[in-house]
Amino acid sequence: MNWIQSNYGYANILMGIFIAFWTKLLFKKYKYNFYEILIVLCFVMGIGMLIYSLFGLLEALTQLRVLQIGAIIAFIYTSWAIGSFFDKKKKTNYLKALFAYVLGMISFYVLVVGIGMLMDKI
Repeated sequence: MNWIQSNYGYANILMGIFIAFWTKLLFKKYKYNFYEILIVLCFVMGIGMLIYSLFGLLEALTQLRVLQIGAIIAFIYTSWAIGSFFDKKKKTNYLKALFAYVLGMISFYVLVVGIGMLMDKI
């Protein structure tokens, strides 16, 4: 977890692989391949990180506790962008995008915790 906190950019790229897997699984009727989805996710998650960074800067300058609001906005933006990439008119795509994003994050953190526990045993 310390590595993730100190290398958040790399961690986001690795997390994007898991999110892309779930996105590909949930949106399999669309003919995008895994790598196309991964590239879109890199862009979308990068914009999400910019949103998060702006709120972090705002918090540092004003001493107001707004970083959590930035995290929520970045989360909502990422889910919305994934859903609108596939079909803006289908409301179920936004829900599936939210599930893909959450499942990808959970899968990533389960793997990280598993590797951490394995390393502790060794």
